[in-house]
Amino acid sequence: MTDLVALMCHAPIVVPAVGRGEARHCHRTTRAMREIAARVVDARPDRLLLLSPHSPRRHGSWGVWAGPRHRGDLGAFRAPEIAVDLPDAPEVNAALRLPTISAAPLDHGAMVPLAFLWEAGWRGATAILALPWEDEPWDPALGATIARLEGRTAVIASGDMSHRLKRGAPAGYHPDAASFDRAFVSALERHDWTALHDLPHREDAAEDVVTTTRSAQTTVDGPRGDEVLSYEGPWGVGYTEAILFDERPALYAVARRAVRAHLRGEHVETSKAGAGAPGVFVTLYEGQALKGCVGHVDARPSEDLHAAISDVAISAATRDPRFDPLTIDQLPDLVFEVSLLSEQRPLTDRATHDPSARGLVVEAGRRRGLLLPDVETIDTIDQQERVCRKKAGLSPSEPARLSWFTVSKASQPT
Repeated sequence: MTDLVALMCHAPIVVPAVGRGEARHCHRTTRAMREIAARVVDARPDRLLLLSPHSPRRHGSWGVWAGPRHRGDLGAFRAPEIAVDLPDAPEVNAALRLPTISAAPLDHGAMVPLAFLWEAGWRGATAILALPWEDEPWDPALGATIARLEGRTAVIASGDMSHRLKRGAPAGYHPDAASFDRAFVSALERHDWTALHDLPHREDAAEDVVTTTRSAQTTVDGPRGDEVLSYEGPWGVGYTEAILFDERPALYAVARRAVRAHLRGEHVETSKAGAGAPGVFVTLYEGQALKGCVGHVDARPSEDLHAAISDVAISAATRDPRFDPLTIDQLPDLVFEVSLLSEQRPLTDRATHDPSARGLVVEAGRRRGLLLPDVETIDTIDQQERVCRKKAGLSPSEPARLSWFTVSKASQPT
């Protein structure tokens, strides 16, 4: 079963150790690369399959790198310390029966995505496929074979967009190159995979993203949990990072997709996680600045978890009275955090209460104030209680019930 399919760029400069002082110009791309890598690792697939347009090519056939291990580094880009050493996934070629590529240092089309995956903790079985010389369409039967592999598979399409966006770009400049990038990104945002088969100005763009992306898509039956995470083109080459399919999307991604759809005036669609939503809060940050935090304390047994997160996320983005409603232009720089609350328990021992690990609820009648755990500047139970009483409109001396809870967080990588 294919568990997750994603698109990652392969420009070495987006790796901070390579980009160095220039890294600030592509920080959204780097952050999105880290998110995809983290989501792959969190999915715990049995294997990773990576499609690289820069691996050595053969005429008339896809190829696969021979094992038993895949090694490489970014020494050619002044960062030899960025290196990977991963075991092969021999069952992939046993199923596909492709010509093999002799062991050699990995190309940058494979190395750049793998560098982020390695940083995120990926050490699992990995298969790397190479395109044919000719622009031949990927045989859907190969995708179906990958989908039938026993266990779970994550598939990464490596590809860069137009190489001709600006004068002085690597492949020269073409005025229609940007149109290709817009059409490609728009197709993914509309969840219209068929549009990738007939994109305008593909030849003018000098791209190497379409074949790997379309090929990766054949391993699943359609988009699910899909989302364009980032698009940038600071040096004349476009970089798109996207989740194309995610069987079990991260909770912060569920929240972000809902906010994006709402801000665009689109219908908010959510996958079904099953009934039984606990207390849920969604917190939004822009850099270190809080931009919204809304939720509900009580569990809702009949409500679907993803639906509950979506509703709360939209409220955090648009209806937190402390902040102006957020706009679609702010979305690329927001960081989403979802907190799932445990059942509340009465606070019986103030001396053992740790505000870094436990949240607090103070309530009297219908008035209630809550503070999540691990809040900066809150170090003691007294500080935590003061904030909760203020939120509830309770004086320091009014009788009130105090309860504590713990939180499970799903935080977007930064």
